[in-house]
Amino acid sequence: MNESLLKTKKEEIGGSLILILVAFIWGVSFVFQSNVTKYMDSYSILYLRSFIGIIALSPFLIFTLLKDRKNNIKRNKKDLILGPLCCGICLFLASLFQQIGLETTSAAKTGFITSLYIILVPIFSLFLKKRCGINVYISVVIAVIGLLFLSLDFSQGFSFTLGDLFVFIGAIFFALQILSVDYFSKRLNIYYLSSFQLLTQGIIALIIALIKGITITSFTSMFTLESTISILFMGIISSAVAYTLQMVGQKYVNPTVSSLILSLESVFSALSAVIIYQFYKFSDVNQNMTTEEIIGSIIVFLAVILSQLPISIFKRKKKDDLKEN
Repeated sequence: MNESLLKTKKEEIGGSLILILVAFIWGVSFVFQSNVTKYMDSYSILYLRSFIGIIALSPFLIFTLLKDRKNNIKRNKKDLILGPLCCGICLFLASLFQQIGLETTSAAKTGFITSLYIILVPIFSLFLKKRCGINVYISVVIAVIGLLFLSLDFSQGFSFTLGDLFVFIGAIFFALQILSVDYFSKRLNIYYLSSFQLLTQGIIALIIALIKGITITSFTSMFTLESTISILFMGIISSAVAYTLQMVGQKYVNPTVSSLILSLESVFSALSAVIIYQFYKFSDVNQNMTTEEIIGSIIVFLAVILSQLPISIFKRKKKDDLKEN
């Protein structure tokens, strides 16, 4: 294999492993998010986790910016403005519409409809001329089936409500955020893009929270030991670490494959909820997985593995069979 191709393949594998770690972090953060919603409204959660994330990233941001300056690395001024704005606004709108939808639809349906971004990303990518192997498109279809098993209770049927529409709009913005990261992560300092993405989201959320009438009393009442630990985890680990790693991973992985790997968040969310629930009852709802959820998790994992297999394997096998005949 050509040395440059081998290097590219190693970078793709490394990027994929990083994105799996991101999906794991976001999956585990479900427990902390479930805890903190008892004490804070969604806008307060958004701006607090964003500003905490920025503080956590600031030493790395300052260090890398000074390094860029020393090496005389100059960035496109247009990208410096558009990058954080596009990523941050998409991230905020995705979270906002998801939260609005949650008010009138179930958490299970919200999880499934949100995960439909794995279909939207390849559709949008076609317009950007970013194509994948046939195995990736097959993997997307398989993953959707797995997420259907993982997220929905078939005994209750399936109906479409206004809340579901809002969640689907949120899924569109999650897809756009993934594509924005794919574009700008190759053009900007990763810590700069991650920090100012969070800053954009945090400022918008804070403005809305102030308009809604947050007071000093209501602000201080949000903080208990439990909520403080949860919001710190969401700010430092789920935001600062995970969003930065997402940008690192997406530098080397096709956006469609990235969205497929990130959909493992649903699987890790279910698994971590089961394990943590055995030691700490963070919810009144029993977190044990049903047979359908176990089947769905296995299907999604298999879909991700299939997406990582090079299509050339099957082509070579076909050629070898022809030679033998």
